[in-house]
Amino acid sequence: MAFAPSFGFVLVGARHFDRLRADGRVQAFFTGAGPAVIGAIAGSAIPLALALQHLWQFAVLAAAAVWLLAARRGTVSALLGAGALGVGAALVGLPIG
Repeated sequence: MAFAPSFGFVLVGARHFDRLRADGRVQAFFTGAGPAVIGAIAGSAIPLALALQHLWQFAVLAAAAVWLLAARRGTVSALLGAGALGVGAALVGLPIG
């Protein structure tokens, strides 16, 4: 249910996306919003990274960073891969917290 409003917006507004994308005001908004989004992501990612306690966690973080930044792969696959590595680490008995 949490995603229903976003899903509905996409369904209802899809026919207007090309017109919005060509609008100079919309482009100006996205030009300014991009750095703000990067700052928000960094503002949450840095404290989370500083909270890591075990070497294998840093390795998973580094692998995800390489996957996203160097290989330019998708976010969903990075999250799924990191989650799978975390579950695997827990199953083999590595410390979690």
